Amino acid sequence: MPELQQLAVRRPELHFAPKKNWINDPNGLFFDGEQYHLYFQHNPNGVGHGYMSWGHAVSTDLVSWTELPIAILHGDVADIFSGSIVVDQENTSGLGDGSTAPIIAMYTAAAKDESNQSQALAYSLDGGATFTKYAQNPVLDRGSKNFRDPKVFRYESAQGSCWVMVAVEAIERRVLIYRSENLIDWTEASSFGPQAATAGIWECPDLIQLPVAGSDQLKWVLLVSLNPGGVAGGSGTQYFVGEFDGFTFTPDKQQEAHDSLAFEQLSQGSWLDWGRDFYAGVSFHGLPVHQQTIIAWMSNWDYARDLPHDGWRGSMSAARNLDLVQLGDGGFEIRQRLSGLPESPVPTSAVITGDTRIELSAPALLELTLPADFTGQARLILHRADHSVISEVSVEPTLIQHHRGAGKVAHELYASSQRMPLPEDSTELVVQVLLDHGSIEILGADGRRSLTDQLTGEAAPAYGVLQYSGSTRAVVGVLPLSETSLERSA
Repeated sequence: MPELQQLAVRRPELHFAPKKNWINDPNGLFFDGEQYHLYFQHNPNGVGHGYMSWGHAVSTDLVSWTELPIAILHGDVADIFSGSIVVDQENTSGLGDGSTAPIIAMYTAAAKDESNQSQALAYSLDGGATFTKYAQNPVLDRGSKNFRDPKVFRYESAQGSCWVMVAVEAIERRVLIYRSENLIDWTEASSFGPQAATAGIWECPDLIQLPVAGSDQLKWVLLVSLNPGGVAGGSGTQYFVGEFDGFTFTPDKQQEAHDSLAFEQLSQGSWLDWGRDFYAGVSFHGLPVHQQTIIAWMSNWDYARDLPHDGWRGSMSAARNLDLVQLGDGGFEIRQRLSGLPESPVPTSAVITGDTRIELSAPALLELTLPADFTGQARLILHRADHSVISEVSVEPTLIQHHRGAGKVAHELYASSQRMPLPEDSTELVVQVLLDHGSIEILGADGRRSLTDQLTGEAAPAYGVLQYSGSTRAVVGVLPLSETSLERSA
């Protein structure tokens, strides 16, 4: 393992990060009616990837999180890799005690000698605080070294209901679909892929229903993370829109598989995020379809193991609410909304051509509204208190870019420039920029485009300078979002 760079890293205020040690993928997200539960890949023994177990945190607002003790600890022969949680309300598994619906965790039991990956089950009768591993594990074993990341949900239809699992054969770039009546006995129903981007292995699938904005229509969406081969390099997440009949996912558009790493080809695909640091995002069980919400790991396997740390390493993205927008050609795109933030209006002021200083100094949501006839360029340059530059966001009518320097990260793949082409049918352009200690998340085109990057080791910018060259006025606003301001708005 390479020597690990340690320095004082400011803990985020708007995102979950562990008290100590390593984290990666979010696992087992569910809402119990009062609290959101976030489980996550966690090393209880250090800041590097290893001894994988499920950490646990809870929140009432998706912003402020309370970390709880380890929920599922690695064993002597297998680590606890990624998976999901469902609440077995009807006790189909028979693992309930007659009074409490069991909370079922389905996870990948990854042999420590790397000889096998199979799907295993653990159950909780105390609200998800502690879990008991099922005595007859594994419940699904293909004899494969790369069969992992089970995401389970309840499928309802006029013909009845059943449990459905999507998992991956990672090397084969295939999503496997299974059905079960009891969460224990599983039957393979179909598979999907390879299609579209396949330069990297496929991981962490999710199959969800999303509402189509402005209609009563629902569509199925299959999320597939891959590494490497993402649109910004390294880790990324693509998605497919289609139909699901309980057995087979059928995309609206069949796509040829390709292993290109060229941006020109990758940018033709459907990407959940265009930044470097948004991976393995999965949805919450227990929320209605119009509240479908995801959280992703805010990092990239290109450099995740080597980032500076302060006794902890890794954080999650902001939660995002998802729906679909139908396009003029009949296709669909995912639209994202930041979840859990105050509904207070963002105080705004007009900006004319030239440079405008924007005071920040703490986590904040910045909104920039550009007029419909905007033809120039807007550049937001984010500064430290000593006036040095952290990163830069540039906005043009057809493109948003984010450039970050090496900063405090001694890794050759960290300094980078990300490109996010905007939809051709964009009119008035509103850009949201969520700034926290250590990260930036940019949403544009009414949430149809998202770009997430770490700013590792950096405090939230002290101020920004907006350089605007449009011919008509823009509007800029800042909503402070520090823990103190959030408490005042509650």
